[in-house]
Amino acid sequence: MPSPTSAPTPTFTPTPKTLTVCLPDEPDSLYLYGETDSAAQHIWEAIYDGPVDNRTYAHQPILLTELPSFTAGAAVVETVTVHAGERVLTTKGEVIELAPGVPVENASNQHTIFDGDPISMQRMVVTFTLQHDLYWSDGALLTADDSVFSFELASDPASHTKKHIIERTADYRAPDVRTVVWKSVPGFLDQFCYLNFWHPLPRHAWGDFSAAELLNVTVSTRRPLGWGPFVISEWIPGDHLTVVRNPIYFRAYQGLPHLDEITFRFIPNPTTLAEELLVGRCDVATHEAAEAVRAALPDPPEVETLSVYDARWELMAFGISPAPDYERPDLFEDVRVRQGIAQCIDRQAIAEQVAKPPARVLHSYLPSEHPLYAGDELSVWEHDPVAGATLLGAAGWRDDDADGVREAHGIPNIPDDAPFQIVYHTTGSPLRVQTAQLIQTSLAECGIQLEVEILPPDTLFAPGPEGVLFGRRFDLAQFSWRAVPDPLCDLFLSSQIPDAGHWDRINFVGFIDDEYDTACQAAQATFSGSAEYAAQHATPQRIFSVQLPVLPLFQCPKTTLVSGSVTGLAPDPTQASELWNIEQVDLQP
Repeated sequence: MPSPTSAPTPTFTPTPKTLTVCLPDEPDSLYLYGETDSAAQHIWEAIYDGPVDNRTYAHQPILLTELPSFTAGAAVVETVTVHAGERVLTTKGEVIELAPGVPVENASNQHTIFDGDPISMQRMVVTFTLQHDLYWSDGALLTADDSVFSFELASDPASHTKKHIIERTADYRAPDVRTVVWKSVPGFLDQFCYLNFWHPLPRHAWGDFSAAELLNVTVSTRRPLGWGPFVISEWIPGDHLTVVRNPIYFRAYQGLPHLDEITFRFIPNPTTLAEELLVGRCDVATHEAAEAVRAALPDPPEVETLSVYDARWELMAFGISPAPDYERPDLFEDVRVRQGIAQCIDRQAIAEQVAKPPARVLHSYLPSEHPLYAGDELSVWEHDPVAGATLLGAAGWRDDDADGVREAHGIPNIPDDAPFQIVYHTTGSPLRVQTAQLIQTSLAECGIQLEVEILPPDTLFAPGPEGVLFGRRFDLAQFSWRAVPDPLCDLFLSSQIPDAGHWDRINFVGFIDDEYDTACQAAQATFSGSAEYAAQHATPQRIFSVQLPVLPLFQCPKTTLVSGSVTGLAPDPTQASELWNIEQVDLQP
């Protein structure tokens, strides 16, 4: 009789934790320096981590041991001797080769004209140190030279990158495997110098390709290497992209990530997207997906939401100093006109009507939770059409013939009886169209006739001299700015007015105010962590709130739709993607 055998011990294989994220769009490319979109930004959060995270208007190092600071000695300002022919930043904000007649600031902080003899100037030197034991997902060591490689690609004209800091960089090199040193051109002192670390890209895998080739090759656009919590495993065009856990993620010792894989589904039809949410085939619908669903469906599905106010804020810009050949009377030079218009517009009512949940009215170019927000120092222009009408009348705009439209009376450079008729430019997004119509109604009640003109974004933001904004060819215009990086006071410096040869400058409202210039420049001369930093940044905000070069309108809520089983998701106003901490997201049974 055969002896009995022991029953086999059952083995338990846990079910992989798979998160499904639904996006309304599929990325065209995942290459960092290509034509990127919001869908790519969500997927980057899975394959990269950092190198620096924004967290409620503050920065946190991820790949770096610390953010360089003056107190720790990793950031310094040094004096160097500069000779003719070397690149410098002039007092006009241009980077050019030093030559006789060029205006510069010397090492004693005095504005002077270079006469040909060597001159002492200041520059910054900032040292970045990488964490130990960082690896690309293919097992290769991630080094400081990978950041230098990224800088080289970003500097190439073929790459779709902003060149502002690149042009102001004198040197960016890796003296050893974990250290990168950034040096500014003489004359450029950057208060955000601690961010001048370029996102590493893998020289060992991509070094044989040119910047132009990397815009199209599969290794960069479809299967980019990363160092983050996940690795791309498949991409089915038109359907989904899946990432799986990276076994050599540098934070794996912390038990991260919690998830085993993430599937990004691409669902462009908002009705289908809503149905998938309701039946549980989407664990997370990003804020773009939530906006698409709410815009398309009168009764969006009742699911759990997470909302924060976006760092991007809507504004109405006054064309204070238009281009000389833009034939329009000087309507907004008088601050009383700008203040009167501000009081005529019921921004609170607009904020409640155009967004669900309601948007939030702003009074500065910084939101109230920003650590540099000036708070009680700001002038607040509440809706008060009677007071607004009084200011407009004091500025010379009265409706003496009672036809409902104000006319000019005794205003310099404007013919008497000229009606207050202006054009309002904005893009065709439903939010902006609705906002423009509400402002049109408000201003009509104050005697200002407004024509709304809807333009494609490419037209509104086209470069000068022909562009509407950068060419300074508008009366009023609505668009948005992002309150990151802070503090944004340079948006309104007189030195930033676009003109011939400088159409990329950003003060396209043409605001000129000596007191504001002085205050903003003083704030820019301080550095984060210094005793005077917050105080100096309050002053330009106070002046801004009185002078109103633009009228801040509102911040919209950024809403993410989630299932009840998702934990750890923490949308942040300063992060482009709500998946910024995806390694800490989990699913509960």
